[in-house]
Amino acid sequence: MNILVYSGPATSPPSLSHTLSTLRAVLLPHYAVQPIAPQTLAAHPWAVTCALLVFPAFLPTATSPGAVPPSAATAVQKYAERGGKVLTLGSDVRVHESRARVSLAAGIESAALEDTGLLTFTNGESRLNFSLAAPKGNVLDAAGEPATLTLPDGTTVGPLLRVPGGKVNFTDITGSDGLSVLASYGPSCDARTAAGIKTPIGDGAAAFWNTHLEYSTREEIASSLLTKDSALTPAELVKAEDGRIRVLRDTLAGLGLTLPAQGSSVARPTAQVLTRAPWRAGVVLSVLKGLEVPDLLTVGEKGYEFKDSNDTFIVHGASAAADVLSVDQAKRYLSEDSTTWNPKHIVVFDGRELPARELVPRFDLEAYYAALQDARKKQECPASYTDEGWGMGEALLYGEVVTSTQTMLDKNLRLLSTLPVPMLSLASSQLTGRGRGGNVWLSPPGCLQFSLLLRAPLSALPAQKIVFVQYLFALAVVEACRDPAVLGTDGARVRIKWPNDIYAELPGTGEQHKIGGILVNTSFGGGKVELVVGCGLNVLNPPPISSLAQLLPPGSERHPSMERTLAAIMARFERMWTAFIAARGSFAPFMDLYLDRWLHSCVFHAAYICFASLTCGYGRSDQLVTLTTVTPPRKVRIVGITPDHGLLRTLPERNGWGGGGGQGVEYIDLQPDGNSFDLMAGLIKTKT
Repeated sequence: MNILVYSGPATSPPSLSHTLSTLRAVLLPHYAVQPIAPQTLAAHPWAVTCALLVFPAFLPTATSPGAVPPSAATAVQKYAERGGKVLTLGSDVRVHESRARVSLAAGIESAALEDTGLLTFTNGESRLNFSLAAPKGNVLDAAGEPATLTLPDGTTVGPLLRVPGGKVNFTDITGSDGLSVLASYGPSCDARTAAGIKTPIGDGAAAFWNTHLEYSTREEIASSLLTKDSALTPAELVKAEDGRIRVLRDTLAGLGLTLPAQGSSVARPTAQVLTRAPWRAGVVLSVLKGLEVPDLLTVGEKGYEFKDSNDTFIVHGASAAADVLSVDQAKRYLSEDSTTWNPKHIVVFDGRELPARELVPRFDLEAYYAALQDARKKQECPASYTDEGWGMGEALLYGEVVTSTQTMLDKNLRLLSTLPVPMLSLASSQLTGRGRGGNVWLSPPGCLQFSLLLRAPLSALPAQKIVFVQYLFALAVVEACRDPAVLGTDGARVRIKWPNDIYAELPGTGEQHKIGGILVNTSFGGGKVELVVGCGLNVLNPPPISSLAQLLPPGSERHPSMERTLAAIMARFERMWTAFIAARGSFAPFMDLYLDRWLHSCVFHAAYICFASLTCGYGRSDQLVTLTTVTPPRKVRIVGITPDHGLLRTLPERNGWGGGGGQGVEYIDLQPDGNSFDLMAGLIKTKT
């Protein structure tokens, strides 16, 4: 589920940034926290997967209706009325009675028309309106002021930042009907000086905070404002920060969210290690040569620094590993502010020696390379390559915590264009993992997440065939799950959902749950294409997150591991990639197996043949879905993938299923980008 944070032009940039980082620190890995634009609120079906909609502080210059366009405001009110949860931070809030007890439709109209606030929520049952107003000052202008909160149990928290002179203002209220005060600015917790309130909105609920709960007391901007006119000690700021997190967690739990256990989650990237397969000499030297990194023996203790498009890197020799990683350990919990995440350190290990386990405790490099060697033998991968090359997974850049393996390769042009390929980037945790279409990919413990950099001439991989790469990699993942080193025959429960998801059928339930996904980014230039294939696969996650480990029967002696799973995927994909490139990007050699491994067919391998000959009859029916990307929506059956451009081929149900041959067959072909298949709802809809 998503936590969506409103990012309209009238929101305060620092409030937006700190809201995102604070919520991620508190809610990951249970929820994906990402911004949402007003256009998306107004026009896309975001509400279905939204667990909480959050509004950061607005700018003092914000005006109505520009701050939240009426169409977006109406969508927000509908979301709340129908069971959604809303949180606002750092805003003046006015609570006042609406004109009369209203229905849902009238409440929506009232929210858009009755009040002059930036955004108004109406509860038809209580006849109360809750209107957000622009603050009187901006924290960028040092306008936030310290305040101490009094909680319902009488304890105090603070100091925290509040809107200057602000509070929750109640105007002519005769009844509260479920409204509760979360904290007050006065000596007792009551409505007269309310700092935060919680109230029902239809079938949903909202919490409105005048306090800036998004700003950490230990970081700028709040730390300077809180200590400007007082002599707060570092210990007092830490205590205030603990109180801030407590209040925020209590608010989120009160809105029905399931919070992860509170503990020390790593707040910033850690150093990475560059290693190679022990049997493949020359890999590391080729990588350093490609990046134009000088001899590490001559660069000194500080290492070699270079600035790329998105990140700054410092490369160190293996002799500096203990020092670099010990400093890294001391800093890892200090700041969630992404502006402090550079430079990023890389420690290079050449030769057969690998980093000690205490330096990389969450991934066993020795076990991985041993599993890779076995997997390569099973798949009959080459023992040697031309031009001193290497195979998939034999060059590995690993970090315990990174921002995003995908972003690091895709957004740093020097790495993207000069790293020799194939290059595998692996992380145990990601702070800003990327999914398809700009979505956030959650990185809970037990998830295998990596990106693979590939490069091919367009003469060998024409541009129109690149769409098949995501299908090919998904097939490699599913096949690897059937490997005896991973799940064996229990891997048959793992299937492909178009266009890029990995699903699994949980034993005893018959339910299909998503356990992985594929993302491919491309860059063209010089007659070649660079591809960054990203993958996230839940391997060892405990419930409620579904994973490969849960597919094994009770008492099974087989236990999947991150190392063996990754090795099996790399070896399988290398065999497939070699055949794919040899066929100039043709998916024909893989189509039958792909259709056998996806979720959308009953049997139906003949679908591929029908693309070439429309007179072919159909066998048993494939999945019936509703196509909502056309007007009016239509019932269609999924029949396969077009062999030329990799589109999803569907057949309108009105043609009949079992006849319908001849040249009059009307197909509807859908692109993988821009469409989303909702498996549980049986809908193909616009990608949000």
